[in-house]
Amino acid sequence: MLESIRNGAQSFGVKVAFGIIILVFVFWGIGNFNDRDYSNVVAMVNGQPIVATEFEKAYRNAEEFMLRQNPGLTREQLDKAHLGRQVLNELIQLTLINQEARRGGIAVTPVELRQHAEQIKAFQDENGKFDPEAYKRVLAARRTSPPDFEKELSDQLLRDKVYQLVTAPAWMGSDEARKRYDFIRERRVLDYLFLPAAEFASKVEIGKDEPATYYEEHKAEFADPARVEVEYIAVNPEAMAKPEEIGEEEARKWHQDNISKFNVPERVRASHILVQIPADADEAAEKEAREKIEKAREQIIGGRKFAEVADEINTPRAGGKGGELGWIGRGSTVPEFEEAAFALKPGEISRPVRTQYGFHLIRAEEKEEGGIKPFETVMEEAKKGAAVDRASDNIHDVLDNLVEDNILQKPMAESAAKYGLEVKKTGLLDQAGLIRNLGVSPDGAAALLATPRDAPLDTALDAGKQYIVARILESTPAGTKPFENVAAEIDKILRAEKSLALAMERASKLRAELVGKNAEEARKLGVKTSEPLEREAALPGFAPNMKFDEAVFAAPVGEWLPQAFSMNDDKGPGSMVVKTEKIIEPDGDEFASVAEIVQNGLKQQRKDELFSLFLQNLGSRAKIEIVNPDMINRKNM
Repeated sequence: MLESIRNGAQSFGVKVAFGIIILVFVFWGIGNFNDRDYSNVVAMVNGQPIVATEFEKAYRNAEEFMLRQNPGLTREQLDKAHLGRQVLNELIQLTLINQEARRGGIAVTPVELRQHAEQIKAFQDENGKFDPEAYKRVLAARRTSPPDFEKELSDQLLRDKVYQLVTAPAWMGSDEARKRYDFIRERRVLDYLFLPAAEFASKVEIGKDEPATYYEEHKAEFADPARVEVEYIAVNPEAMAKPEEIGEEEARKWHQDNISKFNVPERVRASHILVQIPADADEAAEKEAREKIEKAREQIIGGRKFAEVADEINTPRAGGKGGELGWIGRGSTVPEFEEAAFALKPGEISRPVRTQYGFHLIRAEEKEEGGIKPFETVMEEAKKGAAVDRASDNIHDVLDNLVEDNILQKPMAESAAKYGLEVKKTGLLDQAGLIRNLGVSPDGAAALLATPRDAPLDTALDAGKQYIVARILESTPAGTKPFENVAAEIDKILRAEKSLALAMERASKLRAELVGKNAEEARKLGVKTSEPLEREAALPGFAPNMKFDEAVFAAPVGEWLPQAFSMNDDKGPGSMVVKTEKIIEPDGDEFASVAEIVQNGLKQQRKDELFSLFLQNLGSRAKIEIVNPDMINRKNM
């Protein structure tokens, strides 16, 4: 219900809950921390107080959101995760930014505030206009007053202004994007010789005492893990939802409160023909490209199929078969292309359109007008959403009751039946099996393994989209497998290790022989040539090997690398010697099609780094005093 507001205003609850608070310095441990006996002040930032009511409101917002999103979470767990410190850090950062903004004469005007509030879809009517009644209704549902909401929004807008000013000098050299692209997209052709370890197995000899010695030295590898059989009830808010119990009035209210979910953006399904030329092409190239695209348009008008012409002219990366681009929404492509595409009616073809990539002919295949889906067309979806929200609101009570029944050792089947749920059993599982089968975290699996037989867990476990209320039926302790049970396995391990060692030794000798050999002589020794290999991609037929990848992409052309590599093909391990035979530079046309994306990504990274330095500087110069640590750490609360 509050998602659209939180997306627009970025409240404390959302930012804390998703762990995206932008903190580049930790306030705990810097500045002057003096405990004071002020019951109404939590901290002082350069002499400005963060009052208890402000902190408590921010904390409750964060806590409410966390508990709503994670019904199995307890307030005690939030306290242990130092949620109070996270909230205070956010408030301190906001205070510092506001102080710096005042020093610089930066402010958010009432007109700006209203304009941004009017753009939040939750406050708009079905025609996309600001609705004062919707504004009041949504804020009331959120239990927030207009002044409080407007302060939150104003703080966020002020932070955005400061961010833009601080990061405005972010600069990127004209060739940086190309260098990054060239680094990522460079490919190499390799000459390599692979020796399967299995070919040396017949030469391996295992000493009489070696298996027993190996067993003693590697006992940890033969551990028999603890296992438990779990009887459990899975509680899933979506599964508990009962849309049939939701009346039209409640569904209609949910539709209105979540109106942004039903906002369908305007979009067009388009195809195009592209004659690629650089943005800075000279006059002659421009003329040639324009003539080519005009000729293509004349052919289509004369009766040739658009898709047929597209397949003749387009490069492989210019679009799909027939120039198909799929559905395009507003803001998803360059402005010139977007303006032309959205101006077309289905079946129409544009005049030539010049963008940074070249000249386009655009054909609109289908169009969908944007707008809010009327309640009547999405009533069932709204009922389901309202039912899930209702189930989520009630899930704390359900989990508390199930856990209480479990602690009291009541039959789980009876407890589950009260809520239309069922009881399941896992069979004996180790930690990995519990994580895989129940979806619990490693800590959750460890808690199950640590619980005695016939004992219940006194809390519900988070298991992704569901929560687990569990009781242990059977358990087997951890131990070590006897030597006689693993002797055959050890023999296999030893033979594999020694076979690989012999293969590595032989590969090193062959590497010395290959130095100075021509291509034909190398082929006689078994050398093969790879297809062009991309950075961080596995050599075809072999498992990925990071050290191998780093070495071959750093090596000069034509030189056999000095070391042999342990590699695995689809049949098993072996040794490999390798050299870079050829470097294939990236495709300039391809770069033209992604240049803007690469540039924008690098620039955003540069901006974030600059803002982080700005925040670090603010923190290093600030005088921050923690006045009420007990409130922050939730002691006696």
